[in-house]
Formats: sequence, structure tokens, C-alpha cells
Amino acid sequence: MGRRQGTSFLGLQALQHIEHPGAVAVDPHSPEPMLYFFVPAGTTACWDVADTTPLHDTDGTVHVVLPLPHREAAPGPYWLLPPSNGLTRTATLQRALETAHGRRDSSPRLHSDLDAARTDAARLLGEDAELPETTCLPQLIHTLRGHLMVLIPHVEDLSQAPSCATGPRKAALAGVDEARRRLDAAPGQTYISEIKHAQDLARSVEALCRHAQQVLTTGVATS
Repeated sequence: MGRRQGTSFLGLQALQHIEHPGAVAVDPHSPEPMLYFFVPAGTTACWDVADTTPLHDTDGTVHVVLPLPHREAAPGPYWLLPPSNGLTRTATLQRALETAHGRRDSSPRLHSDLDAARTDAARLLGEDAELPETTCLPQLIHTLRGHLMVLIPHVEDLSQAPSCATGPRKAALAGVDEARRRLDAAPGQTYISEIKHAQDLARSVEALCRHAQQVLTTGVATS
């Protein structure tokens, strides 16, 4: 049984509160990116968490196209956490989502998230940045992708603030579009191509953090 996550990417924030999460799939084009959590069948009858939708299978009408077992990046659906992780306990997932839901609109929490995202981006873009080892690169790419999936809806929401002028709003949304293109791009098979892909992701992380920070601190986004 899968659970579809809402447009705010609440599920990504909830993952921070689950010690041993099960499999999680991503549909990046449906029509906004969706996360699917997998829980034991028949355990969502009383589900009621804002911005989430339980996909009941009682009438046999729900269909979810699963990614290929080893697909871990776009284009198309892919696994954020592999199917080998199994299922997430329904009660555990509900508590994590409710915890994340209560914190996602908090400015101090968002400031903390921005700091963490910038720190990870700086591992590839900072003046003293060193190329990561081959064994560490996939996890870093995964982390940067996660930051972008959280940042994109935040920046979109913040850019709609009345205090955000037309020019800066367009710049912020252009940054969002570029971030989505980079999320959809698949890294090549060589170490150099993976590094370039990771650096592109890091540049988008830094750009979206800058847009979000400006709105939070001054009420006006900048390019």
C-alpha cells in the first residue's frame, strides 16, 4: 500500500523523524512531484493527516506505477529509498508526518534547514571544497536532491508574497525551473560526470537558499 505525499514535500521532512524508514518512491511529474510511502496493507482506514492522501486498495481501483528496482534518479519515477527497505509502520509514519507538519511553517525551522542545505552545497562549491571520494558521492547527490525537493515548493510559496516584486519573483521562479531541470537530469557513468551533476545540484541549492533567505529576512526576494 502506498501513500501519496502532498505538494509541500511534507514527507521529506517527515523522513528526518523516522529512524528506520521503509521504501519511498518518487513520481516527479504527477503533475507536481509526489512521494509514496509503503505501509502494511489495510492499516490506513482511519488515516487523517493534512496534505497527505492514503491510497486505499479496497475497491481495486488504485494503481501506482513503481520504478524499476534499481532506478534511483529521474527521468521518470525512481526510488528515494530502495524497495529492500521494506515497509514503514503506519503509526510511525503518521507521528513523523504530524511532527513535520507542525514545524514546516516555522521560520526558525526553515532557517535551520537553509543552513544545513548551504553547508552541504559548500562541500562542492566552497573555496576550500575538496572532491568527495567515489564511495561518498552517491550519498551526497542524494542529500542535495533532498534539499532541492524541499526548497522548490518553499521558494515557490515565498515568491508569491505580496512584498516580492515582479522582477525578483521571476528570478526566483527561474531558479526553481532550473532546479527542476537539474533534478530531472541523470548523472553520467563516470566519476567526472557525477561530480558535474552534483555541482549543478549544489548551485541550485545555493541559489534557492539565497532566494528564500532574502524573503525571510527582508520580505523581498533578490536575484
